[in-house]
Amino acid sequence: TVAAGAQGLPTLLKLMNVMIGKKQEWQSMKQLPVPIDLGKEFQFHTIFVCPVSRDQATEDNPPMLMSCGHVLCKQSIMKLSKSSTKPFKCPYCPSEIEASRCRQLFF
Repeated sequence: TVAAGAQGLPTLLKLMNVMIGKKQEWQSMKQLPVPIDLGKEFQFHTIFVCPVSRDQATEDNPPMLMSCGHVLCKQSIMKLSKSSTKPFKCPYCPSEIEASRCRQLFF
């Protein structure tokens, strides 16, 4: 986000000036040589755990976005929808969900 960039920019500018002064290339580095603390509001978890089955998402069981905005793993959606044959109620809100309208999420 713009806020994360604004928070990390002073550290990156200082790093750039130091690296230029030492005549070292910094843009081809795979990892920054200094930590950039962005605070808890910018720390994200890239592993999804289904709140229904408590299973970690995998390629075979990816996270799926339902039409109401809630997310479950594909196997939980298949189980709740009786293998996509019936609409089901979202476990977290009163929305009626059709499995065919769910979309895979990519993290």
